Parts: sequence; C-alpha cells; structure tokens
Amino acid sequence: MLALGFLVMLTAACSDAVARSPLANAERSEGALVEAVLGALADKDRVALQGFLISREEYETLLWPEMPDQEYTPFEFVWGLNTTNSRKGLSQLLSSFGGMQLQVVSIDVTEEPEAYESFALHPGVEVTVRRTDTGEEGILPSFDVLVEYGGTWKLLNYDEL
Repeated sequence: MLALGFLVMLTAACSDAVARSPLANAERSEGALVEAVLGALADKDRVALQGFLISREEYETLLWPEMPDQEYTPFEFVWGLNTTNSRKGLSQLLSSFGGMQLQVVSIDVTEEPEAYESFALHPGVEVTVRRTDTGEEGILPSFDVLVEYGGTWKLLNYDEL
C-alpha cells in the first residue's frame, strides 16, 4: 500500500513539473517523450513532431544564455544550422518510418550529459524500436540530443538519417 501511495505522489509530481514547465509540449520523462514521438510518427503528424522540438524562443531565452557557444558564435548561425538539420532529419524520418507502428525496446544514452545551471543536454541517444507488424528491431536513427529542463523533456533536434 505504501508503494502505491509513493507511485501516486511521483505521478502527481511529474504532472506538476510538466504543467509548470516553460517548455511547450514537454514530456515528464525521456521515455514519455520517445513514446509521444512514436505516436505522432505513426499518425504521420508533422506538426506534433515539430512540437516536440525546442522552439526558437525556448532555445534563445532558456538554453542559449547558459551555453558556452554564445560567447563566440552568433545565435542566428547556431539556430540556422539546428533548424536546417532538424528539417531534413524530420523529413527523412517521416519518409522512412511515417505510418509505422513502432514499440520502444530500449532507450540508451551513450554519452555523458552536459550539465548547465538550469538544464542538461543528453547527447548520444539511441532508441531501439520494434515494428509491431514484423517484429523486426533496430535503432531509430533520428534522436540525437534530448533536453532535460526542470524535470521535463524535449528534443533539441532530429538527426539526419
């Protein structure tokens, strides 16, 4: 009974973190984010898939001021590269996997997180999925960096396939 109470409190705390998050469309965990992305991918919902990305405003106001790049690289340059690569990666993702029903097998982060005062970047994300129609498994090569901000999660970008 004590474990059930703890689980209810933990779920409520996660829901509160999402509700308080300054990040639009943020999820309560990396697993919830990946599941949401797979659902939108199955529905071929480009708008939802774009919504899981850090927005320009979020990047510029929440992340950029704490990043060392801001000292010697113009924001417009970094944002432009991120946007171009994500646009290509998302198009490739939809073209190759749009409409497929995929299940998460595992989520592995192969690199150490980059910790900042208000957030952490989790690079080297490998998401292994299983096709529900064939049982075939493989790494979905679109996840590159996850952003953890105040207990909530979003994608920094979609990696090119």
